[in-house]
Amino acid sequence: MYDPCVPDPSAFVDEVANELASWPGVRVQRRADGAAVVSYERSELGVLHPERAVAEIPVLEREHDVLIEHGEAEPGDGSAGVTHSIRGPSDITAVLELFDRRYRDVRGDDEPRSSEDPDYPHGRLDQL
Repeated sequence: MYDPCVPDPSAFVDEVANELASWPGVRVQRRADGAAVVSYERSELGVLHPERAVAEIPVLEREHDVLIEHGEAEPGDGSAGVTHSIRGPSDITAVLELFDRRYRDVRGDDEPRSSEDPDYPHGRLDQL
């Protein structure tokens, strides 16, 4: 039974998808299973799963271990990627930061996507 006092986590996933869709060059496409594939040009940035309220983000092996060690993500389901649950506002911020890392890596950018976050916590992948 749905508890009206507890927000629907899929609304948080939608909020993440809407923000990502506003980034230059990013597309969010729904699959038949309800998941949303987030991509930039020909590179996949990640997948949002509204029914599970989870984001899956592919990362390099060295980044994978750092993100998990620092508690910023959980290991992916049998892949080299990581996952992060989206259950509230702080998770939205954390997931957007993970997508930002991937977005900047794919684009080759040094700066965080958002100018409002000048001290992005971990820098580029090649600086880890």
